[in-house]
Amino acid sequence: KACSNTDLDITGEATPTVTGFFEVTVNGKLVHSKKNGDEFPDTKEKMDKIVKAIQAAK
Repeated sequence: KACSNTDLDITGEATPTVTGFFEVTVNGKLVHSKKNGDEFPDTKEKMDKIVKAIQAAK
């Protein structure tokens, strides 16, 4: 188990005039950005990158 739900503070922000943004920040650091070319995190490799950033921030 990578982390429990009590370890995370997850927030979402809609971008009503733009579609397709998907950005993940951990402790204020941008670790994944669809807008900047990372695409949607739909592969194990992309999710692993995000999970590793979360684990490193613990």
